[in-house]
Amino acid sequence: MTQTSAGVGPRTGRRSCPGGTGAAATVVLTALVWIVPAAPQLAAARTRIDDPAAFVSSVYRRLTKNEASIRGRPYEPPADVYTPRLKALFAEYKRRSKGEAGGCLDFLFWVNGQDWILEKVRVTGRDVEGHTDRRTVVATFTNMGKAQELHFEFERTTDGWLLDEVQSHRQARWVLSDLLKCPGL
Repeated sequence: MTQTSAGVGPRTGRRSCPGGTGAAATVVLTALVWIVPAAPQLAAARTRIDDPAAFVSSVYRRLTKNEASIRGRPYEPPADVYTPRLKALFAEYKRRSKGEAGGCLDFLFWVNGQDWILEKVRVTGRDVEGHTDRRTVVATFTNMGKAQELHFEFERTTDGWLLDEVQSHRQARWVLSDLLKCPGL
């Protein structure tokens, strides 16, 4: 059976592509030449921190607004900002907890709670004396009326500043790396 003049193929009953399949293939291949090399950058650019205090301020600005993502979920601070040490502790914690909620870190450490209504947020940064590669950022705020003070310790790397530790200095005192080593898991 041969193709009819209306462009209907012999077996499928579908119209053939004007210009043949060569034109469509050229468009697809041209697109792939541009998209594939850029895919890693398009997928998710790593969060780069050039100023730790400005970064922490931006996280609290979003948390204060309880900013929703495109999918309608509350804003989640980036998880690609940790030093290799802290990143390894998070990975081990996740492995031991089998990805289930609970354990010693059953709250969002940024707000020191599971729920939040943040007010009076103040963020300040300071260099660590004698260590040009270290900076401490202090965030003070109230969460649901309770005063909070968190100290974020950053380390300068070739990729910018990375978060190495967080400590709560009021009410429920904790050190993030200790919570991640939770002996109960």
